[in-house]
Amino acid sequence: MDALLTIPEEGNLLITRATTFPVDVQGVRINTAEEAQAAVDQTREIKGLANEIEEFRKSKTKPLDDEKKAWMDTFRPALEFLAKCELVLKGSITTFNQEQARIAAAAEKEQRRLQQIELDRQAQEQAAAEDLLAQAEKAAMAGDSAAAEALEAQAMATQAQAAPIATYVPPVASKPRGASSRTIWKCKVVDPAKLDRAYLMPNQVVLDALAATAKGVGAAPAGCEWTSSDSLSIR
Repeated sequence: MDALLTIPEEGNLLITRATTFPVDVQGVRINTAEEAQAAVDQTREIKGLANEIEEFRKSKTKPLDDEKKAWMDTFRPALEFLAKCELVLKGSITTFNQEQARIAAAAEKEQRRLQQIELDRQAQEQAAAEDLLAQAEKAAMAGDSAAAEALEAQAMATQAQAAPIATYVPPVASKPRGASSRTIWKCKVVDPAKLDRAYLMPNQVVLDALAATAKGVGAAPAGCEWTSSDSLSIR
């Protein structure tokens, strides 16, 4: 909700003077030295009026700014302490979550290892059972029914052993309620000299300082050109 202001008469007069200043804001065309001098005088008058308005505004807003600063300074230590506490707790929670993720990854790796061992065992038992059945068939064809029956019984027992064995599945650790985490990836520069040109940003401050020194004399750095613009100062 916007605050309602009661503007003193002095302030209203300053605003009126500013908003009714006799200058066409669309542009002024100067054709003579007298017109140029008049424009300079008007500009000085504008700057003077702007200073009056700024001083009047500060007379009203500075006490508010000082009061705001006092409030900020009063509560800043408490807020900074709470921010540190939050940072410590978040760090501990993150460390816990990372450790739980490491434990879960290790358990999953161990589970896959045990599952592979179990699959290999099943394959070996099944191969052994098939070999016994082949031997039983040969014994039957040779007329040795007793040996054939014994081999078939042994094959059935081996197939039973090849049945899957339930493997242990480690429980999943529960996460604290009301907290969520996400992984934030960033790219840290470790050797600026090896950076691709696409990731380099020109140092405009240094380039502008070089231009101010050269003043358009001599060649600009490779990939650059000297540019200039005029700045008018009214005293």
